[in-house]
Amino acid sequence: MTDLPPRQDISAAWLGRDLAKHPETWSITLSPDHVAELERAMAEAVSGGMQMSDITDDNFTLPSLAPVLTALRHELVHGRGFALVRGLDVDSYTEQEIAVIFFGLGSYIGHGRSQNAAGDILGHVRDIGAKASDTNARIYQTNERQTFHTDSCDVAGLLCLQQAKSGGESMLVSAISIYNALLEQCPDLLRTLFDAIATDRRGEIPQGMQPFFEIPVFTW
Repeated sequence: MTDLPPRQDISAAWLGRDLAKHPETWSITLSPDHVAELERAMAEAVSGGMQMSDITDDNFTLPSLAPVLTALRHELVHGRGFALVRGLDVDSYTEQEIAVIFFGLGSYIGHGRSQNAAGDILGHVRDIGAKASDTNARIYQTNERQTFHTDSCDVAGLLCLQQAKSGGESMLVSAISIYNALLEQCPDLLRTLFDAIATDRRGEIPQGMQPFFEIPVFTW
């Protein structure tokens, strides 16, 4: 590849130091009415025996919150690329109830996809004593730091059920800003990132597939 996409001066090309000055621009606080809607929709789903995978924006009704989530979806796809949602007291719900609420919120953003080879549509980031040196373990099953990465989906969501005694901070970085910096400082190295790079499947290998898949860091 000889040509590269031009500099990307878009909303997703942000710097953390700038956003830290205005957290209100990327934070959404749910109102009491929003929470009440979520609780009603969750109660209907649980009492009706609905499977998590059956929850959609059609059967998880959120009259006043739906427009907020529609705007959030647009911001995630076409704007800044992330947001922080506040206002749920997770201690008020069972693990099943908060899982249904979280999945119901997500149904207005996109369509759920399996998180691992077991087919779980909600995965748990929890230290189960695994080690990153075990090539069959996922890093989120350890207490070790994860490096910056992307997940194999268009949108990912995290909900904290129990804050760690120490550590556990989530950090974000703009891939678009990284692209712009590389384009300015070392475009020759940037070209390499448009080539496919082998990525370890961490032991979750589909039948007939290699123990790795190939994917570029950047694409057009």
